Amino acid sequence: MSFKHKYKRVGAFVIDMAIVQMFAMIARDIYLGVLAYASQGTGVAFSFNDAVALPVLLMIIVGVMFITIGVYMGYHWLCYRLLKNSFSRYFLRLSVESTSDEPMTESRYLKREFQKIYFSVATLGIYVLYNGAQFLAHNHKPWHDKKFLTQVVDY
Repeated sequence: MSFKHKYKRVGAFVIDMAIVQMFAMIARDIYLGVLAYASQGTGVAFSFNDAVALPVLLMIIVGVMFITIGVYMGYHWLCYRLLKNSFSRYFLRLSVESTSDEPMTESRYLKREFQKIYFSVATLGIYVLYNGAQFLAHNHKPWHDKKFLTQVVDY
């Protein structure tokens, strides 16, 4: 696999994440706006010294993570329905093919993308950096590719 191909592949994920982040920021702002509006009329107030502050902050952070994962999965579901590939891979001319005899189905594609975003969000982005470095330096496939027997192949 050429070095150019490796950079295209890593870059495709970064581009997809940037696109998703734009939509996730809108959804996050709506989510935080609804929380602020709901707490405004109730007269509920808390400070960072209250016992309820940490659970509320945790709820907000977990909610934002779920929103990001949901928007990412919605984005890839829509891309797979329309393009049979992600938006960035389509324009970078990278296709998704299976290394096994099974054809790439929507469920396999979405499971792989879910693993990718789940580990990226759960590890605060370390999964992306570690896999990208391992792939570029040592040609080790990321765990989500190994698990679903997929690889990216040029057209």
